[in-house]
Amino acid sequence: MLKTSKSITLSGQSFVNGTQVSNFSANVNSDSGSSNINSSVINQDLYDANKKEVRQDLADFTTKVYDVEDQLDSESSTDGTDDATKAE
Repeated sequence: MLKTSKSITLSGQSFVNGTQVSNFSANVNSDSGSSNINSSVINQDLYDANKKEVRQDLADFTTKVYDVEDQLDSESSTDGTDDATKAE
């Protein structure tokens, strides 16, 4: 039996002075709303010298992922497919 799911993928990069320092990726499951966020350092020396800026980029990326989660929650609530509706 085949079971499929739909997900939304987001990606981002942190740059310092035009040089990429870090990659960010996230996958949000459209059915369950669950998500995972990954980050990886590309340039350790620049990361070490600019942790505050790169960490802020990661925080901004995480906020964007939360925005997608919230949008999915809002859509499921308005179309009657949220968990409370399913239980009725």
